[in-house]
Amino acid sequence: MNKRYQGIFAPTVTPLDEKERVDELGFVKQINRLIDNGIHGIYLLGSSGEFTTLTNTERERAMDIATKTVAGRVPIICCVMDTSTQRVIQNIETAQQFGVDAVAATPCYYYPSTDDEDIIQFYHAIAAATELPVLIYNIPSTVKTAIKPHVVAQLADDCANIVGIKDSSGDFINSLQLLTSLGEREDFSVFLGSHFLIGAALLFGADGGVISISNVAPKESVALYNAAKARDIDEVDRLQKWMVKLSKLYTYGQGVSGMKTCLEILGVCKAYTTSPLLPLDAKAKAELKELLAELGLLL
Repeated sequence: MNKRYQGIFAPTVTPLDEKERVDELGFVKQINRLIDNGIHGIYLLGSSGEFTTLTNTERERAMDIATKTVAGRVPIICCVMDTSTQRVIQNIETAQQFGVDAVAATPCYYYPSTDDEDIIQFYHAIAAATELPVLIYNIPSTVKTAIKPHVVAQLADDCANIVGIKDSSGDFINSLQLLTSLGEREDFSVFLGSHFLIGAALLFGADGGVISISNVAPKESVALYNAAKARDIDEVDRLQKWMVKLSKLYTYGQGVSGMKTCLEILGVCKAYTTSPLLPLDAKAKAELKELLAELGLLL
């Protein structure tokens, strides 16, 4: 029987050095920091982890470092997205070798799916290729394919090892439809990928969140989850508004650039990103430092 996943899973950044190699010391520090602050799981090599722009060698190094560092303390869901079904299956085979707990995949990108049947056949194929739990990753803004709630429900019925979804559509109506059709199932988890919607979604029964802002604020992200589960509406309101203020960091360059600059300010790792993502300039870094200080994240 597959374990049901719940809580806040951090879609961790992948710290790098100036040559775009995984910075092992920085990565270990970030993972331990996340776990020490109560994060319930690691979502590895997702959008925040620069999976599309890392070389295969560095992806494998990231899996190796992460699995050894986590050492079973929390589950690791490893992203395996790619441009075709067979490439995704190859990525799953690689991830399995490192002992991850589950895998997650968007529909294939570059050639967007043209109808629901494309998506259904894709997920059937990857679920059949592994005994690992599989999560659906819905992020139409990047892969140009939206997965409809009724398709998710069908896949949950069809494939015993399809055990959840990360909904990064940013569409709360879509999220509510998922919770309505799947929220009562004991064998399926609904995760939100939006830090704007996470508080409300948790109150409506979501199992958790995979929110990139937890890279910078893991303690507060977990506190929001705990407040929602305790039905402490005032605390959910306070923390949700605090998180919206912190989300200003995403207005500086690419989202991963802002997150990594914040982590550099916090002394976790350097702000290096994969080319052609540009580093932030000194002015932006100074403004982010002010933001972190204002919100109480700088001691």
